[in-house]
Amino acid sequence: MENTVETGRRGRRVEANGGESAGSAEWRKLVADVEDLVKQIANVDDAKIAAIRGKVEDTLAKAKSAAGEGASAVRARAGEASEATDEYVHENPWAAIGIAAAIGIVIGFVAGRR
Repeated sequence: MENTVETGRRGRRVEANGGESAGSAEWRKLVADVEDLVKQIANVDDAKIAAIRGKVEDTLAKAKSAAGEGASAVRARAGEASEATDEYVHENPWAAIGIAAAIGIVIGFVAGRR
């Protein structure tokens, strides 16, 4: 995955560094394993295996597409939320400080009672 650098609305740099989560790594491993399995049975002449191989290839292609679309949608929504939060904090810094302080106090009381 390549690194990309973008400039946000307020001129700050936003980097996507290609780091991946454990779930993402597992997904990539699963896809690689299934693709390897399909390649290994490609030379088998049995009609049932050929039909199953075709179904697996189609399902894998659909799963890759759906995962890519889902990840893109999540990235877009996260970016929108980040921009909205950034804009709100810059327009209302004292309100943001008050909200953060209130949340901190609540967490402190909850943690102190345990």
